[in-house]
Amino acid sequence: MRVDRLLSMLLIIAKKSTVTGKELADHFEVSLRTIYRDIDKLGEAGIPIASIGGKGGGYYLMENYHVDNLFLNKKEAHTVMDVMNNLSLLFGKDKEFHDLVLKIENTYKRDKNADKLSINMSHFSMERELKEYLFLTDKAIEENKLLVFDYINRSMEYFERTVEPVQIAFTDGQWYLIAFCRKRNDYRRFKLVRIKNLRMGNIFDKRDTSTEEIQKIIEESYQERGITVTLKFSSRMGEQLPEHFQKENIHQTEDNQFIVVDQFPYEEGLLKFILSFGKECEIIEPRYLREEFMEYVKELLLPYNG
Repeated sequence: MRVDRLLSMLLIIAKKSTVTGKELADHFEVSLRTIYRDIDKLGEAGIPIASIGGKGGGYYLMENYHVDNLFLNKKEAHTVMDVMNNLSLLFGKDKEFHDLVLKIENTYKRDKNADKLSINMSHFSMERELKEYLFLTDKAIEENKLLVFDYINRSMEYFERTVEPVQIAFTDGQWYLIAFCRKRNDYRRFKLVRIKNLRMGNIFDKRDTSTEEIQKIIEESYQERGITVTLKFSSRMGEQLPEHFQKENIHQTEDNQFIVVDQFPYEEGLLKFILSFGKECEIIEPRYLREEFMEYVKELLLPYNG
């Protein structure tokens, strides 16, 4: 859309001391002639864009002209910028996201010592892959293209999946791909750190399902595969439990211990999660999970019994 391009162009020029017509043409993937016409339109709108010819020249905004924003105050904008700057490390290849960052950065000039908030949404073991996967996923959603990848489940088994991407989600400290899985014939949530060999496929016809409906389908599927578990924790764990469970699921006993009743997916990952609490946690119910846990610990100790 030309209006969006004109605004983005204005902000790019405002951010840099000078920018050449070729740099603008390459950025917006249009001809130099189109850039010249856009510069003329900005001038007709009363924006004082000047130019310097020759090597090292280009377009620039005349002194004392500022681009203002009417929606956020300075403090609010700085908080948004902290988040956006981190996300730009992951979405840096996305032109629309890049232009959005420029709009915010150029509207609010921040002090050198204004960084009060630090946010890191990358994953320590695969930051490079995350950048590439987020870029490909975003592009596939935008272009209605299938995604094909190898997915490793909690049993350490790889399966190729072909999915219709819907949304990128950041939940509980993890990045997820929300998509319709053609293997399962239903909507699923895929953790990005378990995806390998991600590539785009053919164009598909988008399904007429709202985001709210998709979320409900995924939650119902999660509940169908889940079981209700009762865990007992020692008094030492009391202060730490809200890091792992919702507060309404935590109850303190008269002897200063803690009972947690929650729903979990019934899979090997549940046993590993409970084991992470060591001797501070005991499975109360269901009985069969308690027995499975004891067998799991016996197998865990086998390499040490020699």
